[in-house]
Amino acid sequence: MKKLSSARRKFQLKKSRDAIRLRQKLNDLRKRPRTSANKSKRERGTLVAPSHFVIYSKSGGAISRDIDEFFRFIKSLRETTASDLLIDMSGVKRMVVDAALLFKAELSRLIEVGKTRIKTTPPSRDRTLQVLKQTGMDRLLNLNIEGTPSREDVVHWRIAEGPSSTVDSSALNLIMTDIEEVTGLESHPVYQGIIESMANCVEHAYKPHKEVSRVMPTNPGWWVFQQVREGTLHVVVCDLGIGIRRSLPLTLTGEETMYKKLMHLYRRTKGDDNRALLAAMEYGRSSTGQKQRGKGMRNAHKVVDDLGEGTFFALSNAGCYTYHRNRRQDTGRHTTVKLRHSIQGTILGWRLPLNSSKSEDSHD
Repeated sequence: MKKLSSARRKFQLKKSRDAIRLRQKLNDLRKRPRTSANKSKRERGTLVAPSHFVIYSKSGGAISRDIDEFFRFIKSLRETTASDLLIDMSGVKRMVVDAALLFKAELSRLIEVGKTRIKTTPPSRDRTLQVLKQTGMDRLLNLNIEGTPSREDVVHWRIAEGPSSTVDSSALNLIMTDIEEVTGLESHPVYQGIIESMANCVEHAYKPHKEVSRVMPTNPGWWVFQQVREGTLHVVVCDLGIGIRRSLPLTLTGEETMYKKLMHLYRRTKGDDNRALLAAMEYGRSSTGQKQRGKGMRNAHKVVDDLGEGTFFALSNAGCYTYHRNRRQDTGRHTTVKLRHSIQGTILGWRLPLNSSKSEDSHD
């Protein structure tokens, strides 16, 4: 065997030492805890908003795809664990009011409960920008939108919100002011009915329930969009609570037989949430036992009957109840629709004519 020269031996020795150092360095890197920079990178997230914000539609077809895309987006928003979240709103074309309100509620919950910092790619459409600014969603999305909303279908919307523990009527002064401007009445009958309905639903919304493990929002815990336009009042109220199907048995604690009878009465209706909505309308009593708190869901329904015309709707989890009445009818008609997805909460809405002759007669 040929003997290595002194220079060759030094080269081989250096090469061996370099290889040992490299292996040791790689081992150290594998054992080293991940740096805060790596952690921060893992906690960043991006969500792309759908083109249409819509919860339900009777037409089906293409709109069903829009509904599915919206709820996939909302589901991702609910489940994100990112500490820094980028929401791409550039492709948003249309925001139906109830879906927009649900989006705002989920944003608020994410910021309060998840402590998430949100950045947003702004919408390309001017109408969407105006909606975000008018409804206060621009602040939640950390968007700096210049200018003042000017579109007729945007500028009349008002917003309100409050803690999950109570509904303070002073938070809804804007509703009363707009109603008074149209009717000249300091206390319109629909105002008290809506307040009582909201208070009752919010009171039951956030009760503990074994089926619900998600962290509930506290402040805000309810959200309102409202407008008076062309003599018609539109009010939409949202909470992210347990839903009527779960709260109704708690309301009827000690009256389990009554609950079973009510649910059996509507056994042919599709969907547990719809059966619970109909049962709540039928039962129509608050669990507080306080007369001033009204009659719960029935009171929300009664607002329309007192006016003699209008529409009331209630979305609760995967249930949708709508009640409509016009002046030519002695009683209204209701319909139920089983939603494609659960909203994981409750949304109440009214569309009421403020110049109703029945309402005016009651104050002569």
